[in-house]
Amino acid sequence: MLATVLYQRGLGTHATLAELFDVSRRTIGDVVREVGPVLAQHGYTAAPAATRLSTAAAVLNSLPAGYAPADTPTT
Repeated sequence: MLATVLYQRGLGTHATLAELFDVSRRTIGDVVREVGPVLAQHGYTAAPAATRLSTAAAVLNSLPAGYAPADTPTT
């Protein structure tokens, strides 16, 4: 679901999101096609992202200061 929301917001391409989630571009495409209609049925409309990021590293670097994803070591 998160990949679909990020894609709908225009945060990144299938390739960027595939790199971020460590899956194939095809997997991202499949998820967007499957989850997108479910979100639409529930009235979800994605707000556009301020910028489009081209790499997973750029996405992670755009997170607020002090935020660490669950699987990122903090020490």
